[in-house]
Amino acid sequence: MRFTASITLALSSLALAANLNYADSIHALSFGNVKTEGEAGGVVWLNVTGFATDKLPHIQQDLGVHTLDNVQALKTIAGLASVAAKQAKWGDLVYLYNVFAMNGHAPYAHASSSEMQEGLLSAVTKPDKSGVDSELIALYLKTSSSPLLVKAFESLHTTPVPSHTHKRWDKINCDSAHRAIASVCRSLVDNIHFNVAVKSGGPRNICQGGCCISWSANATFQIENLYPAANYCLSYCHTANISCEIWGVELKGTMVDQCLSNRANGCS
Repeated sequence: MRFTASITLALSSLALAANLNYADSIHALSFGNVKTEGEAGGVVWLNVTGFATDKLPHIQQDLGVHTLDNVQALKTIAGLASVAAKQAKWGDLVYLYNVFAMNGHAPYAHASSSEMQEGLLSAVTKPDKSGVDSELIALYLKTSSSPLLVKAFESLHTTPVPSHTHKRWDKINCDSAHRAIASVCRSLVDNIHFNVAVKSGGPRNICQGGCCISWSANATFQIENLYPAANYCLSYCHTANISCEIWGVELKGTMVDQCLSNRANGCS
């Protein structure tokens, strides 16, 4: 399996002591101890090809993030995930995948945050949405390196699985899952306005802070073409925290679903 960052490079970029080992790094990260936002942007991939389907049934797709502000932290997280995979630390890996999906945003990285709890719950939900898979929870409990992460997985035993029913005949949906802070999304949306850079292929997202714009299919377009739907989401949902999806958005001839949420894979 391939990862985009080595653990040596990754650990040197965390806002932690340089001599922290893997377990210490997971422990610190689970308390939201990462501070690199505002640095350079770029694209980072966390490749999961070859992961065991029985250990990680919900993590089988490579995930790329086009970040505007957190590239080094994402390299860090990808490096830690590489070590987790080699050590069969499946609980850590589920956690790191979710941190990565949320642009390495420190408040969301805290294992007890509501945003992280949603992600962990998705990783242990049965395919028919009838409840949680207790065997998976037990596996992740045994393979987590942070006491706070263990506690987070333990709480999933009694957490109800939400039933999200999207009305596909609606053009827009304001959801209660994976909500980002609207003011952070406003900053992201304003930053892409008038951005004429061409976007083509993957990753199908652009993230800043704790907010991401994502879309459902590969397309070639200028980044500013994402602005109208994203801006409409903010005005339509008009809440302090936002998770929004619009169906039937045209990006230079390609029809996609476009999302505004706290996840890079919110529209995948």
